[in-house]
Amino acid sequence: MAHDRKWGRITAHIGFAFGAILLCGGAGASESLRVTIDKNHVLRTERPVETVIVGNPHIADVSAQSNQLLFVLGRTSGETNILGFDKDGNVVFDKDVTVVPHNARTVTLHRAGASETFACAPRCEATLRAGDDIERFEPLSKEVETVVKFATGQATSANKGGE
Repeated sequence: MAHDRKWGRITAHIGFAFGAILLCGGAGASESLRVTIDKNHVLRTERPVETVIVGNPHIADVSAQSNQLLFVLGRTSGETNILGFDKDGNVVFDKDVTVVPHNARTVTLHRAGASETFACAPRCEATLRAGDDIERFEPLSKEVETVVKFATGQATSANKGGE
């Protein structure tokens, strides 16, 4: 009798482990994705995705071209995750996302305890990076926000200089 209980427990553990492996494999086991700030990464899924949830949308954002073609945009340095679900609420994918700066053509100037970042491609222009001097960051942030509004058609006549 004790022998049968022991095998029953082992069989249950093996069954549980096998089920967990199947669930992880079928659900798009958690994988890592590395994205550069201000660049898109293409994410294709095997099954259609109905709902996408981003852990921290300040770090990364997702837009969909279709229910199987997504774009992950790096917003600022950091780590977050992205989950995709089908219409029945089943996990299609679970991705850990690491957003990294594009350091290849970036210069950070440090002076008197303050820093300012420049993107140099091909000439150097001020860019936004968390941790930069707030006196330089705020005006540049507002300027970038205005440019984005123009580009997306969201600018009002007040933003357009009173047209």
